[in-house]
Amino acid sequence: MHKILPLTIILLTIPELCSYLYGEGKVRIPVTNSHYTLTTTLSLGSHPDHLRVLLNTASSETWVPSSDCDRRLTWCREHGHYNHRESKSHEDRHRNFTAHYQDNEVGGRVSADLVQIGDVILQGVEFGEALSSRTDFSYSGFDGVLGLGPAKVSSTGHPFLTELLAKGLDDTVFSFSLSSPDNASVVVGGVQYDSYTGNMVWSKIISPERWQIEIPDIKVGTISLCSTGCVLEFSTEVEVIVGPLMQVEQLYQLVDAREIPGVTIRSVDCSKVEEFPNLTFIVKGVEFSVTPREYVESTKVGSTEFCFLMITSVEADVDRWIMGTLAHQPLYVAYDFGRNQIGLAQAVR
Repeated sequence: MHKILPLTIILLTIPELCSYLYGEGKVRIPVTNSHYTLTTTLSLGSHPDHLRVLLNTASSETWVPSSDCDRRLTWCREHGHYNHRESKSHEDRHRNFTAHYQDNEVGGRVSADLVQIGDVILQGVEFGEALSSRTDFSYSGFDGVLGLGPAKVSSTGHPFLTELLAKGLDDTVFSFSLSSPDNASVVVGGVQYDSYTGNMVWSKIISPERWQIEIPDIKVGTISLCSTGCVLEFSTEVEVIVGPLMQVEQLYQLVDAREIPGVTIRSVDCSKVEEFPNLTFIVKGVEFSVTPREYVESTKVGSTEFCFLMITSVEADVDRWIMGTLAHQPLYVAYDFGRNQIGLAQAVR
């Protein structure tokens, strides 16, 4: 199903390979966008195991399930595995890792091996072999996680971006192109000029661990939500847009969002969506908008249409706006790993 390149391609230098794939010094990696969950395939080892991994900009940890995990556990039994015994290029790093998430903790040992992502092949890439998970993630559409956070160190070894960007790419920038589920990709090595309109606005991140920037205001229509300043965090670990409770409540009232028992997403009247206000982010004097058709999702059951507001808050109130994968469709987001900054522009709609 997942074809490995012939050995003749492995003999290319990384700069030559990048040029071969996507023009001088850039690499395009195919991505599956399944309901705002971004995944790609990693092929690990000389006798490769092909595993689906979540592209996660909220963490720098990269890991996949180990073939030594306990098969009595559902998450281990239901996912693919990396078997280091089958790989002649495997290296044991003789140390352990722990990856912390908001709702989970994954641990195991660190290994290094041959890794292929898209058509790019890298030697000696470090990653975690997961042996334990605090929660059951067997329902997820991925086996492991590929960390794309800004941190330059991680418990699973050198961050994957460090390995990839050190191999002769033009620039330390990566970004997603999510114009359609069938044509999604991530490009590493530079900005995708055909994916946005207007000027790119760059802002330094304020955390060494997270892709967070400070902005002066967010507006819903003409109403200011945080006129004294607010923080935006860009995270593909989250599917939707999440904001502080008091600020999101103002949007709920404006669009008459109705609670759905047992879930955080609320429903809205489909016939009124066109009247809803834009959600506008002001970054260095430039306004970037998410329209109601972009923050409301509709679906039909038979002949009946249902609409859902994809902006929410959480019970454990957050102090920032988390721009999940949904926000990466109307907004073009460039992550600059080398200069510790975020570039924003309006995506081509």
